[in-house]
Amino acid sequence: MTLPIQEIVLAPGEGNHLTMGNSEVTFKAVGGDTHGHLGVFENLIQPGGTAPGPHIHRHMEEMFYVLEGEVEILVGHQKVQGQPGAFVLVPRATPHAFANRGTKPAKLLIMFTPGGEREKYFEGLAELMKNGQKPDKEALLDLMRQFDQEPVEIEQA
Repeated sequence: MTLPIQEIVLAPGEGNHLTMGNSEVTFKAVGGDTHGHLGVFENLIQPGGTAPGPHIHRHMEEMFYVLEGEVEILVGHQKVQGQPGAFVLVPRATPHAFANRGTKPAKLLIMFTPGGEREKYFEGLAELMKNGQKPDKEALLDLMRQFDQEPVEIEQA
């Protein structure tokens, strides 16, 4: 028997925070909160801040919703200059990346389905980047593989 999902009510700024480089993630709902169905994270990205290179997920869809600022989102071969209110759905196995190329901080809502334990990827990344260190390439690749993230090369059109 599966227990019912419990309500989560968080005020702005509430949720568990992690810092990765000069970016911050706030967990709003993790897979454990939703029986693995969904994860919802808020990502504050400073200009030129820490953001992933092109990658795919083989077992989850990922969605982005721009809350503040401007976020450049690559999905497939399309680059979107996401303003507040922009939404992007990334199907499984679709190359994607995002970055703040602007001059002001940007805030992005990131959603995953299924949610699994996606927060553990971010926790591992924060550990690899603690004290301002650049993550070891092999350790980063190992972390990515553990949590359904595979780097890919994108052909420039």
